[in-house]
Amino acid sequence: MGDVALAVLTLGAWVFTVSAGSKLRGHRAYRGFVAGLRETGLIPARALPATAALLAGGEALIAAILAVLAVVTGVAGEQGVLPAAQGTLACAAALTAMLAAGVAATIRSGARARCACFGARAGRPLGRAHLARNAGLLAVLVTGLVAGPLAHGQPVPAAAALAAATGSLAALVIIRWEDLADLFVAAPGAAASPPHPAGTAPRSATAPRSATGTAPRPAAARHATRRAAG
Repeated sequence: MGDVALAVLTLGAWVFTVSAGSKLRGHRAYRGFVAGLRETGLIPARALPATAALLAGGEALIAAILAVLAVVTGVAGEQGVLPAAQGTLACAAALTAMLAAGVAATIRSGARARCACFGARAGRPLGRAHLARNAGLLAVLVTGLVAGPLAHGQPVPAAAALAAATGSLAALVIIRWEDLADLFVAAPGAAASPPHPAGTAPRSATAPRSATGTAPRPAAARHATRRAAG
């Protein structure tokens, strides 16, 4: 079970590092993150700056501690750092659960709030895909909490390397979750044809054109033209 704990620590370190980095990498990125929080309608305007700072700073702190714990666990085992690992994973799980509850509340209210969790494309609203991602991350973190106390003995280098690689790959899936979801769920309206103005017909329904590029006139119109000419 030590390898499971190491994989979870590695995954958490990557996920929270990228999440915090996408918010704190620049002023523009941070403003987008704050704007997304504002659009949820869940946080009072006065508490918004402090809440944004606490969320981004908390993610950065959790990421740093998880990264250190993952390295120590991979080298010396988890027994010496078990209390710290359990406490940090519990904090990460609590933060993830809070964010998942916020996403669920936003979806229920019908608010069109942008997600900038991992530097996502501007304008993409929070939806079921984000809720599923947070729920999956929470399940993984809880698994690490359960697996930690069951770990015994010194880590095997090959097994530790495999566990770290597995955690890194799983973290990539979580980080790129929205792009993976786009492969299976078409964006609303993407496949629909553009609406036609009232009283007009689609191009495919118009009359065929002649070789000169003009549409042929009805037979009644041609007869009326001939009688007028005669």
